[in-house]
Amino acid sequence: MNLDANHCWDIMQRRDTAYDGVFFVGVRTTRIYCRPSCSARPLRKNIDFYPDSLTARNAGLRPCLRCHPDNILPETQLVHAITAYICALQNIPTLKELSAYVHFSPFYVNRVFKSQTGVTPRQYAAGIQRERLEELLRGKHERITDAILDAGYSTVGNAYYAQSFGMTLRDVRRGGDGWNIVFGIIPTEYGELCVAQTTRGVCRVFFVASLTDAQEQLKTTYPHASITHDQLNMQEVLETVRTLPHQTSPNAEIRIDIRATAFQHRVYDVLRRIPVGSTRTYKQIAEEVGNPRAARAVAQACAQNPLAVLIPCHRVVHSNRAREGYRWGIARKQSILDNEHQRVSTSNALMKEGEA
Repeated sequence: MNLDANHCWDIMQRRDTAYDGVFFVGVRTTRIYCRPSCSARPLRKNIDFYPDSLTARNAGLRPCLRCHPDNILPETQLVHAITAYICALQNIPTLKELSAYVHFSPFYVNRVFKSQTGVTPRQYAAGIQRERLEELLRGKHERITDAILDAGYSTVGNAYYAQSFGMTLRDVRRGGDGWNIVFGIIPTEYGELCVAQTTRGVCRVFFVASLTDAQEQLKTTYPHASITHDQLNMQEVLETVRTLPHQTSPNAEIRIDIRATAFQHRVYDVLRRIPVGSTRTYKQIAEEVGNPRAARAVAQACAQNPLAVLIPCHRVVHSNRAREGYRWGIARKQSILDNEHQRVSTSNALMKEGEA
């Protein structure tokens, strides 16, 4: 894992157990190191992040007696070995290749990896490949085709199919050159929510740990764009986005500035029609967009969604109704769904009382 400090800090705020063992948190004042999910809450200025416990100990730190960071489960260690192997490869490995590397059955590898991370090994590898492509596009490559092939894609078409919502590959290479992006932040019961928009509409909605985190994430995505924090002029759209989980129908008044394939637009339309308090499976979404065999593509679109809440991908669950695979944390997804369900139940109960 690339230890981006702001990303690690956000994981700490969520106490996301999926990252226990992926990195460790060192506290300068107490000279200890912890898991990211530790209940201790040191100040941001007093912590450092380490890729493994050995590095933390070499820095003079001792293990936390509250979270016992050295007692990582064997399943977690297996997942770390798989992720390290995936990151070292250019191409996406097959499940058979991964099982041969760790000497476990493909079924066991897939089950353990998904239970620990919320995604399959293939989905994780595809995400790493997309990140690699974005880095290359923003780097020295003059031709998009060269960057695609160097990132490990077998064809140019596969790269365009896997691109994220919100920017074309040409946009990524340009880094938002010529764009004027204004953003604001509003507190919600699920965390601080950042909303960014261009002159054409909202282009990003995402959860952040702080104003600095929001600025750095936007600058990473749009390195050459003009980015301005304007809380006053963004207030109306911020309030509208904040109340979306409480509404029973999509808000057509919010203009959106995203670039997506025709299939992705169909998925987007279906997601926005899911009522508050309800969920759909990936298979059901695929059927609604007219392609019953495209459940995996639907899951990919949800994983790439840059418009949290506005496009309510949190309302999509697996066929067994498990609440897994959310870009901004499984715990946050569960909290949003639980609160939405509670609001609908309360509203229905009040209506019944009124009728009685």
